[in-house]
Parts: sequence; C-alpha cells; structure tokens
Amino acid sequence: KLKLGRINKKNEIDLAIKRRIERLFRSACHRFKKDVNLWLTFIEFLKKQHDYSTASSTFTSVLQTHGNKYWLWIMAAKFEFETMVSPSSARSLFQRALRIMPQEKKLWLEYFKFELLYIELVQKRQTVLDRTKQETQNDEEDAVLQGKIVEIVFHNAQTTIENDPTFICSFVKILYEFSQFSFIEPLIDHIYSVLKEKYSSNALAQSLIAQRPLINERKMIDEAAKKEQDVTFMIAILEQQVRENYEQQLNNSIVDKNELWNLYLDFCVQRLSQISDSNKSEHISTCDRVFSLASEQISLTPERYLEWVSIVDHNRAKVIIQKATDRYPNDASLWNQRLSLLIEESADCKTIKKEFKLACQNSDVKQSQMESFDLSVTLQLKSKYLQWINQNKSIKQVRQLFDKLSCRIPASLPFYMDYIKIEQSSSNIDNKRIKTAFEQAIIYFGKTSADLWLVYLDYLKQHQSLGFVTISRIHSRALHTLDSDELKRFNTECALKNLT
Repeated sequence: KLKLGRINKKNEIDLAIKRRIERLFRSACHRFKKDVNLWLTFIEFLKKQHDYSTASSTFTSVLQTHGNKYWLWIMAAKFEFETMVSPSSARSLFQRALRIMPQEKKLWLEYFKFELLYIELVQKRQTVLDRTKQETQNDEEDAVLQGKIVEIVFHNAQTTIENDPTFICSFVKILYEFSQFSFIEPLIDHIYSVLKEKYSSNALAQSLIAQRPLINERKMIDEAAKKEQDVTFMIAILEQQVRENYEQQLNNSIVDKNELWNLYLDFCVQRLSQISDSNKSEHISTCDRVFSLASEQISLTPERYLEWVSIVDHNRAKVIIQKATDRYPNDASLWNQRLSLLIEESADCKTIKKEFKLACQNSDVKQSQMESFDLSVTLQLKSKYLQWINQNKSIKQVRQLFDKLSCRIPASLPFYMDYIKIEQSSSNIDNKRIKTAFEQAIIYFGKTSADLWLVYLDYLKQHQSLGFVTISRIHSRALHTLDSDELKRFNTECALKNLT
C-alpha cells in the first residue's frame, strides 16, 4: 500500500488486524492458561500497540491464574505505577501480593522502594504546582512526605520476616538511593538500632553493623565517576573504619567470637579480590595481619589455612603451611599444598621425598594423601621430572620418559607444553613427535584451552612445508572443538596474530 501510495482506510485496516491478533492471543491464553510466557507475549504486544488499559486488565487475568509467582505481582505493580501512573493501583497490588506471600523478601523490598518512589513523585508534583510552601497541605500528605508510610512498611517487614539481619540491611541499600529526602538518615539510624537491639547476639548482624561505612560504596563510586574524581583514598579510609569496627566488636561483643572472626576474614578476602593490582600489596599485608590475629584467637580450619596461603607470597606461605600441618597433621589437602610449594621453588628431590615420607607417617592420612597426590602433586611432578631429565640427560631419555608418562592418567597440559618446548629447542628436532604431542594434548584439553590450539597453529605456520591445507584443517577442528568462551578468545587471538 505504501509503494502504491494508497493510504485510505489505513487506520481502520490496522485496527481490524490488531483486533484479530488480540482475539487470537485471548483464545490461546484461555486454552493454555499455565503458559506464563504466552501471557507475557500478549502483554508485550499490547504495550507496543499502546493499548495500556487492555494490558492492565490482562495483568489482572494472569494474576488470577499465577498468583503464586511474586515476580508477576511486581511486574504488574511497576506497570501500574510507571505506565498507568496509578500509585493507588500499584499499592493495592503490592498489598494483595504480601497477603498471599508474606514471607517473600523481594516483595517487601520492592514495595518499600515503591513507597519511596511515590514520595519522589509527590515532591515533583508539588514543585510543578509550586505548593511546597503552602500551608494548605493536609496531615495525610505531610505524613507521606515525612516517610511515615516507609517506616510502617519496614516495621511490618522486619516483624514478619524474623532472624534475617541481611534482609534488614537490604532496606538500607535502597534508602541510600533516595538520599535527597530529609528523613533518610534518621531512618537508617533506626534500622541499625534495630539490628543492635534485636540481634545483639547475632554474629552476622554485628558484621553488617561493622560494614556500615561501606554500605554506600557503589553510589559513591558512580557519582565520582560522573565527576571524574578519584575516591580510592576515601574508600581506603572507610575500609579502615570497618576493620576498626570489627576489632572493637571482637573485644566487646557478646556474640560467638569464632563466627565473627570468620565473617571478618570473609570481608578481608572479599575486599582483596575487588582491589586493582596497584593497591594489592597493602591489602595483602592487611589480610595477612588479620589472618595472623585470627589464628591466635580461634582455631582456623584447614580451608582457612589454604585460603591464607593463597593470598601471601611464597616464603610467607611456607611458614603458614608448616604451622597448618602441625595443627592438622592428618589433613591431606594441607600436606598436598606443602609439597606443592616445595615443587614450585624447584626443591631438590631429596627434600621432596623427605617431606612426602613425613606426610605419610600417619596411617590415617596415608590413603587419602596418596589419592590426593595422584590428582594434583603428580601433575606437577611430571613436568618437573621432565625438565630435570632434559637438564641432566639426553633428548633420547626425555623422549623415553615422555612416552612412558604420557600414557598415564591424569594428564597435565604443562607436561605436554614443556615437552614440546624441549623438543623444539633440541638440535635434533623430530616434527613427527611434536605433532603427536599436540594431538595427544588436544584429546584431553582441546575443549578447554584456546592457548593449546594457538600454539599448535603457530608451530604449523613456522613450518610451511606442512602445507596450507593442514593449517586450515587444524583451524577448522579448533572451531568445532572449543567451548564457547574459549572460542571467542581463540578467534580474537587468531585475528591479531594472523594465524589463519
């Protein structure tokens, strides 16, 4: 019609088509009431057609069938508030949903946020109408603007869902999004006072109180980014305040010290994982200090010792792991880590053998120790042994060792890569053996290692005598073998290095 220039009765025709589609949707929804996606597709169609009143009634219909799905109530309430601009309808939906599902935390939080958004809407209306200074405001409107409804929602939520300090703190995070209101800070203080009084013996609650200085961190960072400011120093000061809060509570609090120490350690490790490399050394030393203090006050678990070892440098890790194995002489994972540290620093075979015998002295640990070594230490020993043979023996003996160890499971990618490097650096290069090593490695690691395929293609490109067809074939195999995440990286690296 547009091409022919015929636009007469276009609106009538479009309306007829729209009504026909609506009838089809209604018929399908009536027949397949339990299909939520079908209902949502219908609602989305109505929104695109700007038929909001029909969309509103359709939300009512879908909630009659799927009233146990809290997220549908939230979606319907948001539609009423944001699209239909009907706060009373949205409030009614939230309240009905909470009567049906009073233990649903997400509903309480969204209702709480809605009431804050409603206050924001009322204030904007007053600004437009220039009524902010009028004395004709009624008491009900004053109560709304002073956050009384918000306080009631919080009170009802925390009395309905008990013994959940994290849930209570979630309200604080929402409040910081509306820091322009005068009642926000007093309400935040009230929430933390509830945590202190109601959960005085709860370690998680005390941990959340200690972390209060950082609860608004995300908003601070976002605002600083908009102004192109650096808040690193300010964040560091707040982190120090949190650590002081933790240590003060550990000295004065009546909570379980063991649980609170572990929460403190979790906080330190979490902050370390979020810090950029430029500031990492200071956080590592802080973590080391806190772990050291904790080990003096409570009994750290083997898992905590392993976590501690993973944070610090090699020399410090050796001291910690020795302390850990003295504390838990029967734990195979700690002995495994102790031997791994020796292997990493290329300790001589006699020292490793001595430590291995020491680990296996206890009959309780011997069996689990051997099983653990088969899966981890053995993988490292294979590569170390291959390198030692290369340094002290001939290439012939290296090849014999590779043939012997490559047949034994578990496989190790560094073992194959080390052998390929040794073979390539040899004065008597055997390309057939190199290709065989690549193919064996692909059997075990072809799906998970883009680097393996990249090295293989690079090797083939350096030896053009093998032919372009071979390179294309290997590239095609990589595309069909690699997992999705590794495949993206593989394609990027291939393009950068021009390997295809």
